Amino acid sequence: MLKFRFYSLISQQSIMMNRKTQRPLQLIQGDQIMLLLALNSMELMQEKRSIPLEREEIVLATGPLCIAPQHDPVISYKGIVYNIEDDASDEKAECSISIIKPADRELAQQLLKNPVQTEQDIHLLERYLQLFLQSNSEKGCAMESARRSSEQIDKRISFVYRYMLLHYEKPLTLHDLSKLVGCHPVYLSSVYTKVYQVSPMQHLQQIRMRKASVFVRSTNMKMKEIAHSIGYVSSSQFGSIYKRYYGVSPNRDRVAAVMNTSWIEPY
Repeated sequence: MLKFRFYSLISQQSIMMNRKTQRPLQLIQGDQIMLLLALNSMELMQEKRSIPLEREEIVLATGPLCIAPQHDPVISYKGIVYNIEDDASDEKAECSISIIKPADRELAQQLLKNPVQTEQDIHLLERYLQLFLQSNSEKGCAMESARRSSEQIDKRISFVYRYMLLHYEKPLTLHDLSKLVGCHPVYLSSVYTKVYQVSPMQHLQQIRMRKASVFVRSTNMKMKEIAHSIGYVSSSQFGSIYKRYYGVSPNRDRVAAVMNTSWIEPY
């Protein structure tokens, strides 16, 4: 088990970045570990691997760790950084753990919200991280080892994700994506889901809905135009998916944006 000491608390950080010209922002060094709460979508990078993070996703990750914009030029996050004090290099293997259990998420959010003012506060942060590692690290590092076990699989899955980011407006199917990387659709879906914890088609819908929200709330495009621009064949299909995803129709959400209010509560 890793030994560590509290280093710093980042209550909230928002950084404007240019995806095309600016290098990814390094968060921590190789001898550090970070509990990170993404306040908007971003790319988390460990060495040569890139992990997409959605808004409100929480991860525990070892360094070296960098972040880069995914869609919005502004990156917003909260975090707690610890220094790793072990010399055992085998225990410093690259690892990232998604904090998904409701109880773990609630605790992590509480830790990220409270100020650090006393030695007792620091002791509590270190103790809670120890509990996180005890309950999650074996599963998380096993998953990481599986991801790195095959260079070919990693490249295929990463390619599919990047392709969807660049071509979300196309009427893509699982069969289309599997043909791109030369594997069976069932195999692609299974491996992709293990890596990203979401199926390729669900991930594609998330990408489209994030883009749709921008079009709905920030432009005067007609709903039919928005639907076609993100890969849906009709405005009714688009409207149904948008309401299911955000809990409000795109027309009502546009009105809310004009009035400077917010109806959106994504699941």
